[in-house]
Amino acid sequence: MRRAYIVLFLLAPAVAAQEAATLTEADFLAAVTREHPAAVALAGEREIAASERLRASLLPNPEIEASVEDPDGAARETTAGVTWTPPLDGRRGLRREAAEKGLAAAESRLEAARLRLRLDLRATYADWTFAWERRELLAAQVVQVAELAQRARARAEAGEIPGIAARRFTLEEAQARADLGRAEARLAAARSAVAVWYPEISTGARPAAPPLPAGAVPDLAGRPDLAAREREVERAEALRRLSAKVYEAPALGLGWKRIEEKGAEASGPVVSAGWTVPLFDRRQADRAEAEARLSTARADLELARVRARAEREGALAAYDRLRTEAAAADRAAAETGDLLTGASAAYQLGESGLTDLLDTLRAALAARITALEVREAALAAQRDLEAATGRPLSGDLP
Repeated sequence: MRRAYIVLFLLAPAVAAQEAATLTEADFLAAVTREHPAAVALAGEREIAASERLRASLLPNPEIEASVEDPDGAARETTAGVTWTPPLDGRRGLRREAAEKGLAAAESRLEAARLRLRLDLRATYADWTFAWERRELLAAQVVQVAELAQRARARAEAGEIPGIAARRFTLEEAQARADLGRAEARLAAARSAVAVWYPEISTGARPAAPPLPAGAVPDLAGRPDLAAREREVERAEALRRLSAKVYEAPALGLGWKRIEEKGAEASGPVVSAGWTVPLFDRRQADRAEAEARLSTARADLELARVRARAEREGALAAYDRLRTEAAAADRAAAETGDLLTGASAAYQLGESGLTDLLDTLRAALAARITALEVREAALAAQRDLEAATGRPLSGDLP
């Protein structure tokens, strides 16, 4: 009878949990769309880069000038014209190319920022998940220890066992309740963090533990931060070519002049051309700056590639190991139910002592918490692997 009672007791939290609303990680991530303020705020740099591309594609404005000269009232000279510098020196094309590369780099950085947002959301959901599971484990421990303590007090009052044995159960119950209180406080904080992103969460919602899938892991070809650095190198190369453009296109003018003097009048077209002679400033400083920026961008890209390869290898090894250990820990935790049933029956029959029973209770709880912590570490390693590959291993970016 006791064995059936304990089995039902162990199954009770699972039955109750099935009746509560379940929120999956996919549901939580889907709530943060690209229209969410957090996602919209990430796109500012990309929009600025798009405006730079537009600016680089525009033609220069013409200049209109009009003048009247009448120094002594006897002669009058009126001139009106327009001056324009045509983009014939190749600078406009290079500016457009640099702006295009800058926009591509900003788009890649936006993708990397969205991935970081996704990882932050996953970490928030994981904190809630494992806080909830820890609370459930400790709540079950409190119920079980409280039942044993109540029975021990009744047996002590009947003179079947010493009073010190009942007091040991009471102390164990107090410790279990203190542990439960800390777990409930952690759960409340984790749930509040989830509600910031998912205000529609219901009061009775419970999280579903995210899976730990095995499968092919993307290479570094699609890592957005590396793509952004590659575009920055190309942008720096375009700016270096732009800095080599020393000679500018001439400013061309076309107008009309009218001269009035002593009743006579003469008028005609005016054509002009102006050109800046690069005698002193031959853009030496611009070329030096462009070379420095290009060297820095290339070095930054090379260092980022080396670091990315190391991060991917380390994250993949850590995830594979922790995933294997999590499966083993879950199997060990699954066997604690029979262990507790046997230990309780042995104690009730007098075949084992109080210390053996309490040690078994603690060992069973420790095994379950260890399994929980190993799964938590494995899920964190999976997030690290997503960060190292630059791609979500499941689902889409917000």
